[in-house]
Amino acid sequence: MLLKKNSSNAIVSVIVLLLISSLLLVALSNNDLIIILAVAKKKSSTTSSHHIITKSNKSTGGFAEGQPFGREPPTPLATSNNNSSTGSSRSSIPLPPKNIIVATTQRMAAASVNATPPRQTCLPELDRFIKPLKEKRFIVVKQCVTITGTVVWTHYFNDDGDANFNVALDTPYKNMLAPGNYDVKYVPHNKPAIAALHIETVCQGPVISNSPENVVACSGYDGPDFRSVLPNIGQHVMVTGRYLVEFPEVVGGLAELHPVYAIKIIH
Repeated sequence: MLLKKNSSNAIVSVIVLLLISSLLLVALSNNDLIIILAVAKKKSSTTSSHHIITKSNKSTGGFAEGQPFGREPPTPLATSNNNSSTGSSRSSIPLPPKNIIVATTQRMAAASVNATPPRQTCLPELDRFIKPLKEKRFIVVKQCVTITGTVVWTHYFNDDGDANFNVALDTPYKNMLAPGNYDVKYVPHNKPAIAALHIETVCQGPVISNSPENVVACSGYDGPDFRSVLPNIGQHVMVTGRYLVEFPEVVGGLAELHPVYAIKIIH
């Protein structure tokens, strides 16, 4: 009888040990599951947060809400008055909100009322030497205008073949600038910024740029050779060209005559 009782006790003990072992295994398994779930949740949270940030930057054009002209980029224009190449890279500033674009272009159009070109100076056929990839950066305000002013910066020639200069406008035209034109600096000696209209005379030099927006852009060029009348700093000039604004160039947009149709040195 005692042997039978001891045997029963042994069986019970084994069962208890088996139950305890099973409970321990379940506990360990649950802990591992908790850890795995916690890690997965952390990874999911990190990925989701990154996605939200990326989406936010894309939707606001990289600007903080309420800041249409956010970060200040490097000025992509005047860095020297010599004839060295400016390189093939271009800045690309995100577009401001549509209402800013509309307001800027409407104001520019109204300001150009006095910029009536003389007869037979408009050459819209030169526009075809600007490739569509570059053309999409522009918003044309008026097909043809004429301005006068004093040259404050030159760069002959760019690697895209253009001859560029900036003109501080005479009084009748001084309001034809976009916000970005007030930040364009020129040298020598790191002089202060001068508000000036940017002028681009296409296909006046060799095209050495490998950028898709420039390669073969001047192939078959049969327009005017302006090299003999490209002005020097300080000269008073009359310039006719297509009047546009390029928002991806500088913050606030850059008002330009691009391409130029006619240049006259006044004195």
